[in-house]
Amino acid sequence: MAVKLKYQWLGIAIPTFLISFIGYVAHYFVLLNFASTSKQVIFQFCLTMIWISYYLAIKTNPGKPPINYRPSETEWHNYCKKCNNFKPPRCHHCKTCKQCVLSMDHHCPWTMNCVGHNNFPHFVRFLFWVIVTTSYLLTLLIKRVCQLWYMRHMPYTQTYITEIVALCITTPMDAFVLITISILFIRCIYNQGFKGMTQIESWEMDRLESLHYKKSLLPLLVDTLKGKMPQVQKNRHQEINNLLSKRYVPFENIVNFPYDINVWTNLINIMGPWYMWLWPFAKPATDGVSFMKNELSEFESDSSIEDILLSLPWPPDGTRHILTTESGVVETIVDGGEQAMRERYTDPRDKLKRTSWYNDWGEELSDFGVDTEVE
Repeated sequence: MAVKLKYQWLGIAIPTFLISFIGYVAHYFVLLNFASTSKQVIFQFCLTMIWISYYLAIKTNPGKPPINYRPSETEWHNYCKKCNNFKPPRCHHCKTCKQCVLSMDHHCPWTMNCVGHNNFPHFVRFLFWVIVTTSYLLTLLIKRVCQLWYMRHMPYTQTYITEIVALCITTPMDAFVLITISILFIRCIYNQGFKGMTQIESWEMDRLESLHYKKSLLPLLVDTLKGKMPQVQKNRHQEINNLLSKRYVPFENIVNFPYDINVWTNLINIMGPWYMWLWPFAKPATDGVSFMKNELSEFESDSSIEDILLSLPWPPDGTRHILTTESGVVETIVDGGEQAMRERYTDPRDKLKRTSWYNDWGEELSDFGVDTEVE
């Protein structure tokens, strides 16, 4: 679940306090007593990189759609009534930042800013340097603990009580920050690199998979296809009926995430050239408005209905989630052309609108900062 703070300024104050307290207390009271000058310089360099990347993640605007942007015919025409402008693909309006955000990943309370197209590299670098710095510091702290433990019975050992107190406080705090930030870093890299998705799009995929598991997705996609590409319906009724009458259709046969190319390309698109990934001011390789798409997203009129479904814009259900037919039932076609209405919903979430649906983690669309009033 997303963290919600009563006072937004705490989102900056808490990380600033943790970075300052752990970094400088550990250096002054512990590292100065035993670490070499080179090790102290390395530690301070890493700590400085944290401050730089954190500042840029806070101050860099995540990106706004161009004024008077117009979507192409192959995209959904999503209009933001608060910005009075059309939204490009992957764009959402943030209820906190009060703007449409390009490639919105989530609103981060710890930066008081959205993580979007323009500042995603800064955010990832911030997480990276936190992991590097806390890992390096934890190694030094544990080494010092072992030294003091080994020398505990030696005579004339000069040990400062302040150093022991600092070790007892900063070591578990450092380990806690390392674990929590590592989890967030892995989630971001896994989604954006291995799947090409923002966290919002990963949530969207969970929603579609849930509909598919309940056998509600295919009729919904076919209904969406009728509205998006009515020309496909000509002389294709029998093929559509045969598809709907199948006992099982694999999820990957009807749903394609168009912006997942491959891991290397995905990372370059969001982080820029690989040799610039650690440069504090590097920018992504794309413009945040148009995106490279995989081969499955290409529309060909003579393709099978399944392939045409794969070419639908993202999300392929057009963000409706529920069929325009009577709520709670799904229309199916059986052999012989006979129609039957079957009860499909066993999970109460399936009767919710897209903006109210939640995944297995309990996350709703609004938990990522999206203003659901204009979705």
